[in-house]
Amino acid sequence: KAMETADTATSYLYIITFLHLLHILVTMIYMSKMTIGSFSGRFNSQENLSLRLGAIFWHFLGLLWLYLLLFLLFIH
Repeated sequence: KAMETADTATSYLYIITFLHLLHILVTMIYMSKMTIGSFSGRFNSQENLSLRLGAIFWHFLGLLWLYLLLFLLFIH
């Protein structure tokens, strides 16, 4: 049904979907790099900024998903 309409909303849907998938791909690459670096002993007490930023990002996403879940449950 989305292909039958010729408005800009459909284009925005595809753009938002593509950007979301791109964001997931970049995040998975970064988290994989961080995990491999963690197991290989690359991080120490002075050199751990990317590990800390990854942890902050991961916890932010967890809180965001919790908020979205509660919002969508109680919006009705």
